[in-house]
Amino acid sequence: MILLSIFSHAYAQSNTVAFISNSDKTLCPQNNGILTSVQTSSLDISGPADKIWFASYSVNGGPAEKMNEGFGINTGIFTFEISFPNVSNRLKTFTVRIEEAWLEDGTPLPITEEERSRNITVYPLMNPSVQTYENKVKTGSEEDYTIIIGMNSLYTKELPVGAEEISFQTEVIDPYKYVNIRIKWQAEAGITTFKSIEKTGFGCVSDTIYSPIELKSEFSLDLGEDKNICTGESLTLTPTIDLKSEYAYSWSTGEISESIEVSKSGLYELTVTDLRDNQQITDQVQVTVHDAPAINIADVIMMDGSPIIVSAQKDGCTYLWSTGDTTPEIEITSPGDYSVMITSEYGCTNSKSFTVKDQSSFFTLNLPNIVHMCAQETMTLSPYMDIDQEYTYEWSTGSTEREIEIDHEGIYTLTATDPNGYSQTASSEIYYHTKPIVDLGEDFILWDGESKQLDAQNKGASYLWNTLETSQIITVNSGGDFWVNVIDEYGCANSDTVFVDYRKGEKFRVELGDDKSICAGDSVLIVPLIVGHPVYPLTYNWINQNHTEAEIYLKEEGDYTLEVTDNLGNMESAQIHITKLPLPIVNLGEDIIDYPNIEYELIANVDKVSYNWSTGEVSKSITVENTGTYWIEVINEFQCSARDSIYVKFLNDYPFVGIPKAFSPNGDSHNDILYVRGTDIDKIKLMIFTRTGTKVFETTDVNQGWDGTYNNQKQEMDSYYYSLDITYTNGVNINKSGKFTLLR
Repeated sequence: MILLSIFSHAYAQSNTVAFISNSDKTLCPQNNGILTSVQTSSLDISGPADKIWFASYSVNGGPAEKMNEGFGINTGIFTFEISFPNVSNRLKTFTVRIEEAWLEDGTPLPITEEERSRNITVYPLMNPSVQTYENKVKTGSEEDYTIIIGMNSLYTKELPVGAEEISFQTEVIDPYKYVNIRIKWQAEAGITTFKSIEKTGFGCVSDTIYSPIELKSEFSLDLGEDKNICTGESLTLTPTIDLKSEYAYSWSTGEISESIEVSKSGLYELTVTDLRDNQQITDQVQVTVHDAPAINIADVIMMDGSPIIVSAQKDGCTYLWSTGDTTPEIEITSPGDYSVMITSEYGCTNSKSFTVKDQSSFFTLNLPNIVHMCAQETMTLSPYMDIDQEYTYEWSTGSTEREIEIDHEGIYTLTATDPNGYSQTASSEIYYHTKPIVDLGEDFILWDGESKQLDAQNKGASYLWNTLETSQIITVNSGGDFWVNVIDEYGCANSDTVFVDYRKGEKFRVELGDDKSICAGDSVLIVPLIVGHPVYPLTYNWINQNHTEAEIYLKEEGDYTLEVTDNLGNMESAQIHITKLPLPIVNLGEDIIDYPNIEYELIANVDKVSYNWSTGEVSKSITVENTGTYWIEVINEFQCSARDSIYVKFLNDYPFVGIPKAFSPNGDSHNDILYVRGTDIDKIKLMIFTRTGTKVFETTDVNQGWDGTYNNQKQEMDSYYYSLDITYTNGVNINKSGKFTLLR
């Protein structure tokens, strides 16, 4: 980016266009700060003084640009200031060349070839480097930082309010200078930065480097997510702490080391103490020890010559069979010895070996695989054996009877043993199902000509409505009770009823808008919106408000309900909630009379608000030096505001400084110039504005007055406004403002 500032001078020159009086220069590069004089170069170009002329220029052979933003130049010497960036890490030369010049009618103007261009050399932009540092530190702590700059450069820093430099040392290791500083950080937590600036031996200033710091009032402690281990294993618990310091550790186990080994389930708690300020933080972690997954495969399994399926299925597990399979179950086609190893989601393993034999020599035990029951039903579970002989029975419930009564769901396993000691095992999985959930919804209203669908849901079930319809969904267009009986796939039944209120007239609804929040002392106008086509006239009733008009002003917190009834007696209602927000409280204290000093600090006694003083300042406190009334307005997080004012009167009476109430720049040599007059004046700054706010004059010279012109044009007779900053010889600053009249 090239920055350009334009000036003009009314000197007589020839029709030839050329650079004049400016030799080649060396500048400092642009940086991310405000431009200074060492970063800019003034270039003067001569041209015809009595004509309007134009010129264009280029930089380093780039596209030509018109001077003076394309406007005609009406002076003999045209001056502009120019500056350049340079991030090349070396000196870089920029050639500014006059490309073309012409008069207003297009006639070309000659350009002196030897004065056609100027070279501007720009020093490289330096970049101080802040070495790696801890970007999280504790409030009030002292921390060390190292910044690397050029060996011949100077280092400047800017610390946030409340931070303090404790030490500052430099060390030169060619070709760099290492700046080592220790900073004591402020006591207020939050995100802040410190700024680093390098100034070279040529007086050039680098980019400002911003180093972010998070100031924390306390360190954080984290033992991580809850842990899972297997029986027989152990793990190491080690805390993570975000701030560097010296810490002491106290575990709920009594150990005081930073890390501990655990092998039992439990809640482990660690308290860490920062030895620098005795701050303590506690965290917990749950450790769960998991058993290896159980494998429910019998030691001996029968087959009748056909392939059988053997399953070790467990949710979340992986499998490895002796056959090489990795599926939850395998198909076995021949008798033999087999095994399986399964691993749970927590990495816990178990294994099982079993034998598969031919069925011809064994009895068969059968139980129903799956039984579906409805809520509160009972059943008798009885096994079937294909060989009639004496057996002993062992159920998973502990019963040794042949049959058991079932009244809740679960997996029921029976092991039957024949007189020869051979055992067979079978299981039944009993499911209890709740009745299907049938919900036809709340009772509702149908208006003339309306209809609505009723949905019994439970797709795939069977349905019977009191209308004798058997579909899941029916359409109703009349009033009365409607019920449905639903039977699901398991034979479990349930029903529901809904009442339809059929009304004459047309449907309407009442809307009061979103809930409102108001500041204490304010009120809000609620205007209801009637949507639809009720039969007018309507009546309104604000519940518990003794108010029967449609609109209402509300100023108290609470819930408000409006009932609207049409001419047919159909009533609809709506509700709105009003929240009252608190006002901030601000007190500047009693008026200050005859204060003996030359300044006084006014402080707003309220926090967590925004501030707006009558002086235009927005800080919590201001310092005043002039007698007068000062007010402050504070706005809290709810955008509620409050004001207070105070009158301050100083003993000091400073000498008068001001301007006349009127002047007449009519050329009669009497009162033609408006001057600032007074005594004991050190410095001034006078600005004059039209009644529309256009600034027509500015000076800092007490001996320079306004002649009533702007851009060489006489200004109209009118009232004008001024702002006058005065610095007395004793250093006191005051400001005056007002208006005066320009007479012709």
